[in-house]
Amino acid sequence: MSSRLPPELQKLFTPRPPPDYVPPVDRAPDRRPAPRVTGIAGFVAALHAAPRGAPTESVQQRKERVKKERAQQARDSIARALAAWDPALNVRATDDPYKTLIVARLHYDVTEQNLRDELGRFGPISAVKMVADLEGNFRGYAFVEFARESDMRDAFRAADAMRILGRRIVVDVERGRTVKGWLPRRLGAGLGGTRIGDASANQSAPGRFDPAAAASHSARARDAHDRRPRDRDRERERDRDRDRVRDRDRDRDRDRDRDRDRDRDRDRDRDRARHDDRYSHARDRRRSRSPPRRSSPRRDRSYDRSHDRSHHSRRY
Repeated sequence: MSSRLPPELQKLFTPRPPPDYVPPVDRAPDRRPAPRVTGIAGFVAALHAAPRGAPTESVQQRKERVKKERAQQARDSIARALAAWDPALNVRATDDPYKTLIVARLHYDVTEQNLRDELGRFGPISAVKMVADLEGNFRGYAFVEFARESDMRDAFRAADAMRILGRRIVVDVERGRTVKGWLPRRLGAGLGGTRIGDASANQSAPGRFDPAAAASHSARARDAHDRRPRDRDRERERDRDRDRVRDRDRDRDRDRDRDRDRDRDRDRDRDRARHDDRYSHARDRRRSRSPPRRSSPRRDRSYDRSHDRSHHSRRY
């Protein structure tokens, strides 16, 4: 078919020459040099003789180790501070510990004059000791010594949770020199509920906090929580009994109403029957006394039917 085409078109159908042969760059799989695979029996002795490296720890193990080290450092620091702590040797303390009131959670801008103005309403103040760190920065609490012990007791009862410069304070008696064996909070004892545990366990309300009282309160709350399912079951049984009694009373009232309606219907039927009997006797008596009429039987029956209907309509 293409032989009949013109030469110009036949050139378009002419096949191209084949490409030149180029030897492959890679070798055939069966001719590739394979690595020499041998056993490890000759290296076992060298492996046993090699020094063993230190085992590496994971991230979780490192966290646990750092936590234990910090706890041990804190215990050692508390032990050293406890050995050197003696409140009776504090030369910067107040003169009479039984007249001294500790005021904590103060605003850092509070001055001695602010404390005298706010706490002076309870009585004359002898001295105010503002506690500062080694660099002279105020630490947020102070010791206030009153002239009379009764004034200190009044302030102890009334000044707790009051506001000074817009911040609620906490007041307590000085326990370091008045309570035997007392230790401050920084030595693992003391009062306060702001650093017990997580946010749910720490105290957020202002005022004094007694851990022993809080523990007893939590125990009572736990007992109440344990008793709650039993109380709920008992209340559910009581409600079920109450509903059962209410249903029984409702059924009794319904039966009583049904019997009353049945008796009323029976009395009404009896009265209607008695009235019909009385009316029938009176009609028969009138018929027997009246003279006979010359009307047709059909007229008499229609008259009696209309008369009875009118009488019943007047009666009922």
